[in-house]
Amino acid sequence: MNDTQNNATNLKTVAEPAAGYNDLKFYFSNLNTMFSIRNTLAIDMMTAMPAGSLKRRINDISSITKRIYAETTTPTVTALLEKVEAEAKATPDKWSEWDKANLAEMRRIHSHLAALPPELYIASVQVANEGRKIHAQAVAKNSWDEAQPYIEKVVDLYRKIGALKQKKFETATPYRALLMGYASDISDRQMDELYDKILPPLTKLYKEVLEKQTDQDKGEPLDGDFSKADQMWLNHTVLEMMGFDFNRGGLYVSNLAPMTGGNPEDVRILVRCGDSNNFLDSLEDTLYQGARGLYYQNLPNDWISQPVGQDQGAIMLNAVSQLYETIIGRTPQFFDFISVRAEGVFRQFKNKSFEPENLYKLKKVIHQTTSRNDADELSKIFHDILRYRIERDLINGKLEVKDIPARWNQESKDLLGLEPKDLKSGALQNPDWFTGRFGFIPTNTLSHVIAAQLHETLYDNIPDLPDQVQKGNLGVVGDWIKKNIHQKGRIQGTFSALKEITGKDLNADALLKHLERRYLSDKR
Repeated sequence: MNDTQNNATNLKTVAEPAAGYNDLKFYFSNLNTMFSIRNTLAIDMMTAMPAGSLKRRINDISSITKRIYAETTTPTVTALLEKVEAEAKATPDKWSEWDKANLAEMRRIHSHLAALPPELYIASVQVANEGRKIHAQAVAKNSWDEAQPYIEKVVDLYRKIGALKQKKFETATPYRALLMGYASDISDRQMDELYDKILPPLTKLYKEVLEKQTDQDKGEPLDGDFSKADQMWLNHTVLEMMGFDFNRGGLYVSNLAPMTGGNPEDVRILVRCGDSNNFLDSLEDTLYQGARGLYYQNLPNDWISQPVGQDQGAIMLNAVSQLYETIIGRTPQFFDFISVRAEGVFRQFKNKSFEPENLYKLKKVIHQTTSRNDADELSKIFHDILRYRIERDLINGKLEVKDIPARWNQESKDLLGLEPKDLKSGALQNPDWFTGRFGFIPTNTLSHVIAAQLHETLYDNIPDLPDQVQKGNLGVVGDWIKKNIHQKGRIQGTFSALKEITGKDLNADALLKHLERRYLSDKR
């Protein structure tokens, strides 16, 4: 039985709410298969593919991309979609909640693809797949002259894409049109308002924490031998503790950025891991990427081949990842659990730097750094504001690529009180402008806000949550997330789902409380 037939077995062919709807489901099931193949090829490119195979792999991915575009925007599908939508509008009582949401997602996918000519869509996928390696090369050379021509090419491409989508979706700015791909329920104006609202209390908190740290024990640096094999053994154990199914996925080392991809039956988790690193960095990647892997594995099986059966997108994916890694994974209770395991794995018995309290202290320190990767939880928000302001102005035509380094340095000075010493720790550190992920950066903050709101609600539902985490029972967290998020697919938007789960609209109050409690309070 081939992939298309396998997907077709998941489709319900009875009680069709409108003539032609099952045909649409079949079309989009095939589309889902092609997305799956493309994602797996891209993940393989980041791990096992020989360096000399890049050109051929990009060509293979481009070929699949052409099929995706052609089969989604064909006149047959376009006409069928319009016909079924008209019938759905005329007979809404025949449609279940899931079918209504599925049809809406079909229209969303079709609209975003049809908004672009095929050459622009294919170019965007090529950039997304080749950009990471080009970024790594640019960082190694530490030269803006080397990077600028490529970034100009990417920015020019996305200005064109932004302009076309702005016209199609009637948005206020081209950047807002790109932001829709990651955060359809929020505009750049609303992002400006959110950042403007949280910046003063964050700046105040930042200064207070730095002042408190002057007389505070910051913990002993981790000391020991952290072989790659031992780190990956610990990472594997943590993924099992989270409930990750290794029969339907795997854990691998990435030479570039950590990421997760594949499909629900073949989830690939890529983490950073080197013999010279301490285990905490790789462990954080595992928690973060593992949360994404669980999301993919726990999607609603009855709808797995359909648009409504997919994850909610970047914001919710990142929110559950931050819930695991940034909030729960940095608590005293988590370190109580992980400390004993780490001592055994790395054979560091009676090593004071491995004690739970010391691990906790290491993660409570504010790091004044120009590098986002090295920044603490609080400081990363300033880094994201910096990048957001620059890319917003880039796409909206208010900033040119040649002026990015100077703008970056000024924003860094204004927001962090620091100027980067070189391009590696400044404007060259952001891979998103090489891969074309314009609009993704502010989702980091939105996800952080949502993660804090989810944690408040999770704690309300599981009052003994700290005790469960201390025992290593992350299954209670996974079960709650599976029920409230994973199994819901895309039956509703991210912000309406947040309101249903927490009873509150998106707001930063929970995040500000969380940060104040973590960095200023002496409570555990």
